[in-house]
Amino acid sequence: MRNGMDYLSRAVDELTERAGPPSDSDLKYAVLHLQAATEVLLKARLVGEHWSLVFKNPGGATLENFKKGKFESCTIEATLDRLHNIAQVEISPSDRAAIKVLSDDRNALTHYGHTANAFQVEARSARVLSFLLQFITEHLRPMLLAEFAKLVAYDPTDSPLVAVEKGLQQPGAVKARRELEQVDQTMDELRMKLGRIQKYVEKRLNDISTELAPCAAHTVQCPECRQWALVVNNDASWKAIKCRFCLATYKGEMAALQYVWSLLGEDNGTVQPCPNCKAADTLVIGASTAAQKTAAMAICFNCAHTPYEEGSDV
Repeated sequence: MRNGMDYLSRAVDELTERAGPPSDSDLKYAVLHLQAATEVLLKARLVGEHWSLVFKNPGGATLENFKKGKFESCTIEATLDRLHNIAQVEISPSDRAAIKVLSDDRNALTHYGHTANAFQVEARSARVLSFLLQFITEHLRPMLLAEFAKLVAYDPTDSPLVAVEKGLQQPGAVKARRELEQVDQTMDELRMKLGRIQKYVEKRLNDISTELAPCAAHTVQCPECRQWALVVNNDASWKAIKCRFCLATYKGEMAALQYVWSLLGEDNGTVQPCPNCKAADTLVIGASTAAQKTAAMAICFNCAHTPYEEGSDV
C-alpha cells in the first residue's frame, strides 16, 4: 500500500507544482503515476479480503508465489468486479467510468503518445483523485486500523497509554502503526494539493459560466473531460461542436457516437436519424442536458432537437 500512496502523492505533485497548467511531461507522468496508484490501492483492499484474490487465477494461487511477487495479477476491471462481488465494496458507475478513462489514457500514452490537453487531464484526474481520497478513507484506512487493533491486544482495564505501550511490543505492531501514520500524513498533504486542482477546474468553469448559461438546454456532458460544457449547435449547420471547458471538438455523428460509447454505454444509449434535420445517426436516446441533468431524453447532436423523452413514442 505504501507504493500506492507514493504514486498518488507524485501524481498530485505533477499536477500542482506549477502555477499554471502542467507541461506535457507533467501530464504524462501524472497519468502514469495516478493510474499506478489507483491499481495498487484497489488491489491493497483486495489483499485485505484475501491475498489470493489479486492473482489472475486465484485457483492456482500459492502463498509462496504471493510473498515473492511471482504471479500474474488480475486486471483493474477484474479488481473492481471482485471488490464488488466478493469484498462487497461499492464503487459507483461514474467512478468506474472515471477509472476506465484513466486506464485508457495511460494505454494511449504508453502506446501512441498522449493527445489530451491540460484541461481534459486535470478534470479527469480530479475525479479519480476525489474517488481515491474517499476510497482510502472509507475502505483502506479502516482495514489498516483493524489490522493494528488485532495486533495490539490489550487488557481492557489498562489505561489507553499503557495499552498502546503494551500493544507496540507485539510483533508487527510498530510496522502497522507506521503504515497508518503514513496514510494519515499523505492524506493530509493530498487534500491540500487536490484543492488546488479542484479550484483550477472551478476557475475554468467559472470563466466560461456566462458563456454556458444561455446554452443549458442544448449543453451535454463532454465525453473527454466529463464536464457539462459540450454545447450542441442548434442550427443544423453541421459545424463541429466544441466543449467549452477542455476545447475538444467533434463532428455531429462522431459526437453522438462518442457520447454513447463513453458516457452511456450501448446498453443504455442508442443513436438514430434525427426527424428534424434528417441527419443520419445524430439523435442520442438516453442523453441528459445541463438544464435537465437527471432526465433521460433524446437530443440531436447536429440541430439540438429534443423530440421526446426516453420512454415516449418515437
